[in-house]
Parts: sequence; C-alpha cells; structure tokens
Amino acid sequence: MGTEFNDALSSQYDYRGLREAFSPASTYHAFLDVEKAVASAQAELGMIPAASAEVIIQNCRYERLDMDRLAKGYSTTRHPLMPLINELVRLCGPAHGGYVHWGITTQNVVQTGLLLLAKRAQETLDVIVADILRHLGRHARTHATTAMAGRTHYRHAVPITFGFKVAVWIEEFLQAIDRLHEAQKRAFAVMTGGAVGCFSALGKKGPAFQSRVAELLGMEEMAIPSRAIRSHICEYVNALSLLAAACHKIAEEIYQSGSEEYGELHEQRVEGSIGSSTMPQKINPILGYGIISGSNKLYALAGMLMASAHRPFESDGSTNQLFEDSLAEVVQTVGEILVRTELLVRDLDVDTIRMRENLDLSQGAIFGEMAMMRLGETLGKHMGHELVHEAAIAAQTKGVSFLDEILHLPGGTSLRAEIKHRLEGNGANGICAEYAIYFGSLVEDLTMNSLPAIGERRINAFLKAEP
Repeated sequence: MGTEFNDALSSQYDYRGLREAFSPASTYHAFLDVEKAVASAQAELGMIPAASAEVIIQNCRYERLDMDRLAKGYSTTRHPLMPLINELVRLCGPAHGGYVHWGITTQNVVQTGLLLLAKRAQETLDVIVADILRHLGRHARTHATTAMAGRTHYRHAVPITFGFKVAVWIEEFLQAIDRLHEAQKRAFAVMTGGAVGCFSALGKKGPAFQSRVAELLGMEEMAIPSRAIRSHICEYVNALSLLAAACHKIAEEIYQSGSEEYGELHEQRVEGSIGSSTMPQKINPILGYGIISGSNKLYALAGMLMASAHRPFESDGSTNQLFEDSLAEVVQTVGEILVRTELLVRDLDVDTIRMRENLDLSQGAIFGEMAMMRLGETLGKHMGHELVHEAAIAAQTKGVSFLDEILHLPGGTSLRAEIKHRLEGNGANGICAEYAIYFGSLVEDLTMNSLPAIGERRINAFLKAEP
C-alpha cells in the first residue's frame, strides 16, 4: 500500500479490508456506482430515455471493462476519467452510449466516488473504534481502584487510579466520535452540479436529480454543488486527525510509561520478540512506533489539505489532484493507526505493583493538596498552601520524609496518620473510581451501531448518577 511506516509485524496485522478500500478495483466500482446512480436518477426525471438508462446500468459492471483498452486510453487522453467514459459508451453501443455521463463533469464522478469509498471505509473504522472502546471499558472497570500517581508537567500531582486515566482516554475517544459523526453528515456528500456547480447542462431539474443520486448512493448532498468547496472534506480529515490524536495520546503514555524509570504500562510481551540487533536486553514498543509516526503523518496531511482548500475561482486541477490523491492516504493511515491501537489496548500489560511503588516515591508529598485543604479548614486555604509548600521544600532540602516533616504543622499528627492510611489503602483522591466505573460501563458492551448516540447522553447521565 505504501502509506504506512512499516514495522516487522506490518504484514501480519488484520487490516479488516482497509488496505483494499481504495484499490484500483474498488475505485472503479465506486465510479461505476456513481455513473449508474446518475443514469437511474436522470431516467426517473425524464432527462434521458429509460431504455438507455437500463443499458447504462447493465454495463456499469467492473467485470465488463476492458482493462487493456482503458490503459491505452489513459496513455492517449491523459485524462483521469475519459477512458472509463469511452469504455462505457462503447459497451452501451451507438443507440444508448450517447447518454453516458449526461450533463455532469469529471470531478462530479471522481469526488463523489472517492467520498463513497471513504463512507464505506468509515463503517470498518467504526467497528475498530468500538473494539478499542470495549477494551478500554474493561481496563477502566478492572482498574477502577488501582492507585497510581497522577502527573502534571511530567511530575507527581495528586493520586489517581489507572481506571480514571483510562476513563479520560475513553472520553477523548467519545469526543472524537461526536466530531467525526457530525463531520460525516457534511463530508459524504454527492456533488453533481456539472461544470461549475450551477447545473448549467441540466437546468432546473438539476437539484432534484442530485437529491435522487444521493438517495441511491446512501449519501448526503451538497447544498450548492460547487467544485471549489472543499471545507467539508477538510472537516472530515481534521475529525479523523483528532480521532488519531486520541490513539496517539494512549500510545505516547504507554510508550513512556514502559521505560525502566516508570515501568507501569507495557505492550504485550511476545515470546521471541527482539528489540535490537546490538542490545539483546531490549524489548521495544513496536505498536507505539506505528501509532505515533502514523499520527504525525496524518496531522501533516490534514495541514496540507487545509493549506490548499482556498484555491480561487470555480475549480482548480492542482487542488483536485491533491485532494483526490490524499483522501485514500488519509483514510488508510487512520486505519493503520486504529488497527495498532486496538492490538495495543487489547493486550495491555498493567504493572499494578510498579504503579504502587511509584506512588510512594514522594513519601506522602503527593497528598500535599489534601494536607493543604485540611489545614485550610481552620487556617484558610492560602495559609494551608504556604505551610504545606514550606514543609515539602524542607523535606527535599533535608533529605527527610514529607510524612515526618508535616509533624511540625498544626494538626500534623492527624495529617500524617491520614496520609499514611491513604497510602496503605487505595491511595486515591476525588471520584476516580466513580468515573472509571461509569465510563467503563458506558463502553464495555459498545457496538458500531451505538457509537453515534453514546456521546449525546454520557454527560447528563453521569451528573444525574447517584452519589
């Protein structure tokens, strides 16, 4: 396929048909589906004879195409669609071939056909996303009370649970899904307005014709089918990029958390796997490589399309070529990212012991916020902050435990006892477990068909949940 950064296992992944989604055969099928829908809609509206439409429909079959003739046609015409049109005209014969591609233009077929392929591929992407969310839901519920250090700016902040971290990952996915399904309403749109989008060849029946084509293809339609409008495609690509960013975040955290300094999260260890040809001890995060590199590639593609969407006048061939060539690469790159993410989270190795050990590294200082709030109840939050800050700095300077240093604070004995109790218990603050259980339950039994609706109800449902 040539779109991904390959790793040693690339050929072994199950891409669920996505590698063939924009193959030459799939592309021909889509273009023929568009020409078939065009002929059918025009016959219904009396634009072309019904008999001619029937012949066109019968000949819009991939297996009837003469590939050698098409190849010669591309060499002769130097045009991306005329050889296919000529082939359909030949197949339909003199009596009916004259009604092939009636009143429309090349970009109408190519853009609509490629978006039709993207729509079909999106159904597979949705299946993979649902799989990812189910795996995350399982981790969130399983580790709802698994204590670990929460980190901000790469430093210990307050204690959380791993289930809470996963709930955040789930929410990022759900936000991405919301955006993606909104974008699809505009992106997967038929565009059959002819030369410049004003139905110059078809007249007042044009809008009804386009609506019927959209209906036949199961797509939306452009309100004004201008060939110069590409913002809806950019929106879809940007939405896919944000979906990839949710994968990127997970991969990046696992990538870093698997280092010896953290040791908390690891890709599944496969017996016999080798990380380096010269360092025999190494086991490297292979899935993370592909997710992170693929995501960065996708962001670049999205930026490139955004930078090219503003071209002037009613159409521009260079922009057409850029968008047409890039759409397949975008969708397939997203597929490669999602396939790896599904494998990564499905078999994720969670080291709960190391999480516990890392939580204890600050010797209780990670509960500084809790200590501040306890002191704040009698001294005010500002004074509580000042006292706990001084205690934390003093502990670091003296090389002693924060737990010992807070004994010098007002109520220090009870503070120390509470922090020790929390460290010996689950060690978490706030409502981490509640978030983990709620979001885990929300997606653990998810299906592709339930994806669009899930985002609309999740916030209110959580707020109304019993405390």
